[in-house]
Amino acid sequence: MRFPKRIFSTLATISLTTSFGLLSANASTKATTPMLGYRYDKQAANYQDLSSSDYYKDVWNNATASWKKAGFTWTKAATAKTTVSSYDGSSDMTLAGYNSVSYNKSTGEITSSKVRINRAVFEKYNYTKAERTNVAEHELGHALGIGHNNTDSVSVMNPANRYYTIQACDINGMKARYATTTTFDSVPNNPGEIITVTEYLHVQPKITNITTNYSSQSHSLILKGRAIGIEHLTLTYQGKKVRTVNVKSGQFKFAQQFKGYGDFKLMKGQQVLATIPSQQYATPKVKVTSAERTTKGLYYTLIGSRDATINIAQNGQVIKTIKNASATTKVFIPNAKIKNSTRGLTVTQRVTNKKTSQAVQLPPLKVNIKQVTNF
Repeated sequence: MRFPKRIFSTLATISLTTSFGLLSANASTKATTPMLGYRYDKQAANYQDLSSSDYYKDVWNNATASWKKAGFTWTKAATAKTTVSSYDGSSDMTLAGYNSVSYNKSTGEITSSKVRINRAVFEKYNYTKAERTNVAEHELGHALGIGHNNTDSVSVMNPANRYYTIQACDINGMKARYATTTTFDSVPNNPGEIITVTEYLHVQPKITNITTNYSSQSHSLILKGRAIGIEHLTLTYQGKKVRTVNVKSGQFKFAQQFKGYGDFKLMKGQQVLATIPSQQYATPKVKVTSAERTTKGLYYTLIGSRDATINIAQNGQVIKTIKNASATTKVFIPNAKIKNSTRGLTVTQRVTNKKTSQAVQLPPLKVNIKQVTNF
C-alpha cells in the first residue's frame, strides 16, 4: 500500500532515526514530551475505526483506553476527523506506522488526521499484541498534538518505540498541550492556511540469535543470525569494512576469512548493531598455575577448557599435544623433547568450532626452580 505524502499545499516530513536493541532508561528522557503545532479544542476527540478485523479493533480499543486513563478521552464515533486503521505496508518494511495530520497553520486547529499502523511489519518481526498497542498509542499521541521524546528515552513517544506504553513524561506533554483553553470558530478554514504533517515511525533494527563458528580448514568465521528491520548488513573487522550481505527472509550469514583476534561488528549504515569480540569466536588462553624444572624435564599445571586440544610448541614446532584435556591438566615434558633448553616455549588450546587461543609464553626455568601463580 502506498499512502499520499502530500495532501494540501505544504508537507513537512519528519524521518525518524532508530537504535539497536531494547530501549534503555537514562537521564536524557525529557520530563515533558514536546508539543506539536496542532491540537483539538479540548482534551478529548472522536475517532472512527476503519479496521476490518476484531483483532485490530481490539488493539485500537486498548490504545484509546490507555490514553483515556492518562487523561485524554478518545471516543469512537461513526464519522470523525480522526480515522484509525492498520494497513499492509509490505512495500516498505522499514515503517511500523505513520500519522498524517492536516491543520490550520494560523490557529493550530486539526481538520483531519489519518492514523495507521503496519500489520505486515508486526507479523514479520513478531510484535506482540501489547507492542502493537504501544505503536498505536504512539501514533495517537501525534494525533492529539505531542511530538517525540529523545531517541533513547523511556516514552511511548520514543522515535523508535516498540516496548513502551504511555509514561509520565507523555502525560506531562499531553497536559502541557491542553493547559490552555481555546474555541475554534465556525468560520470555514481557508485552504491556503491548511498544511499537512506526516510523521513516520520506523521499525527498530535489531539482531537476534547470533551464532559463531570458526573453520580451522578455511580460517573463516561463520556468522549467522536473525535481523529485524534490515535489508542490507555490513560486516567490519578491526574497523574496516570486509563484506555486505542481503538479509533474506529475516536471516543473514557471513563466512569471512581473517587473521588475528580483533573485533567484528555488524552494522546498518553507520549504526553498530552488534559487536563480536574474540571471546565469542576464539578459545580462551590457557592459564599456567605452576611450572617446575627438574633434572628429568618440565612439569606444568595448566587451567584450560574442558575437552580442548592443548599444544605446547618450541620455536613454532609442536612438541607435546594433549587431546580431550581436563579443566586442570598436568603436563610433563622430558629433557629430550626440549633439547635441554626451556626458551621459546608456548602453549595454546582449541575447542571445537572455535579458533585456537592466543599463545601463552611459558617461562624459561633453571633446574630445581618452581614458579607458582595464583589466579
